[in-house]
Amino acid sequence: MNNTFNFRRFGLLLRKTIYEKGLFLGGIFVLVIVPILFVYNLATQITTSQSLSFIIGLFSITIIVNILLNNFSKKSIAASYLTLPCSNFEKWLSISVFAFLLYLPLFLAVLKVIDILFLDYYRELAVTKFHYSAKQIEANFPHIKYNFDEKDNSKLIMPFTKFMANFFGLGGVSVVGSLYFNQKSYLKSALIFLGLFVAFSFLGDLLFSFIIGEKVTVSGVFNFTEAVVSDENKKTYPINAAESIENLIKYFMMIFIPMALWLIGLVRFSDKEL
Repeated sequence: MNNTFNFRRFGLLLRKTIYEKGLFLGGIFVLVIVPILFVYNLATQITTSQSLSFIIGLFSITIIVNILLNNFSKKSIAASYLTLPCSNFEKWLSISVFAFLLYLPLFLAVLKVIDILFLDYYRELAVTKFHYSAKQIEANFPHIKYNFDEKDNSKLIMPFTKFMANFFGLGGVSVVGSLYFNQKSYLKSALIFLGLFVAFSFLGDLLFSFIIGEKVTVSGVFNFTEAVVSDENKKTYPINAAESIENLIKYFMMIFIPMALWLIGLVRFSDKEL
């Protein structure tokens, strides 16, 4: 058991990572928060600001993971990293700790503060400048909802639960890509991910068109559970999968695939040392 995980050894690995990359990671975090402030300040709709802020957060985790795993770009650095007196599991776990226990809570906490400050400012502006009452604000500005209020934010392009699933998944994509590609891993991972995304979307459209039939045109398939079709008269109709199928697909894409990617990253750490 000691060869797999040791608290003292793991703590030293975390301290080493913070000492070597902490300042760089802190700079990246500041660069992530700055565009979020601009988005909240410039966007005409608060829901747009909230969705874009989550999308920026998704983009940032790919950069964070890539920085944490950029130890294989040069042979000398790779040799030093691979010969560290740490197990594969400890190296993999350190990436998970930085991503989910350090970066994610810090990002969400700062985003929560920004969201509260801006929304409270908008509400106060509506009261002081336009003399709206609380009921009038709710009636005239239903989109002014806090970012993490999942039930009241159905209009968000990127709601909180979807953000969490994508954060987990894109982090796994970055881990696998960084471990499989030594040079330009970020660019190669992004291109492969985008290629697979387009391919699966195209296959989803073809499969749905085959199931529906020739007399109906599929306008779009969303999340493999929803589709918009149009008949010969160009009338459009939404079609949803059965609730059981929808839940199965949702859990497969939101839980199983991200977990599989992170586990592949753990296996790849062992291959790196062989």
